[in-house]
Amino acid sequence: MCCKYTLLKGKKSVFIDTESGFSPKRLSLMGVKNLEDIIVFQPRDFASQEITLVKLEKIMSTRIGFVCVDSLVSLYRLEGHDHKKRTELARQLGNDLLILSRIARDFDIPLVITNQVYDDVTGSREKIPIGGDVLKYWSKLIIKLEKDDQNKRKATLVRHPYKKEGESAYYDIGDPGIIDVSS
Repeated sequence: MCCKYTLLKGKKSVFIDTESGFSPKRLSLMGVKNLEDIIVFQPRDFASQEITLVKLEKIMSTRIGFVCVDSLVSLYRLEGHDHKKRTELARQLGNDLLILSRIARDFDIPLVITNQVYDDVTGSREKIPIGGDVLKYWSKLIIKLEKDDQNKRKATLVRHPYKKEGESAYYDIGDPGIIDVSS
């Protein structure tokens, strides 16, 4: 949706796809016509993700109006097997977030970063974000997407600079994009 509205404003969008989930067909179903105005990067490991972000910072211009990283942590999850490696990857993750933060600030554009979670092994029902608190520290706004007990999609505001945290809305995903089904 963010990509679509950015293109409607005459700007380009950048999609950094670490999970091979980018779908031009999906955007076409949403009515997007100018797919050539979407710049897609597909890093395959954590090192190439960092190179991609450095390259993105160098090519940024006022013609780019939106950046999405889906998912910033999937490559982290694949490489972080032992404590020493996870510590180094957390440092790299922090550096990646610094670059993205500079891009958002310097060009005054929205930036969407998706994250993954895993079940807490202590037995609680809590989900723990991959990458720990690094993403939480850098994020200005956090929205938790989940399915409720009735298998309905729910978006809950976890962090926002001036809105009440904990507010939620129900939604569905259809051909036009995200559909509000809260009422």
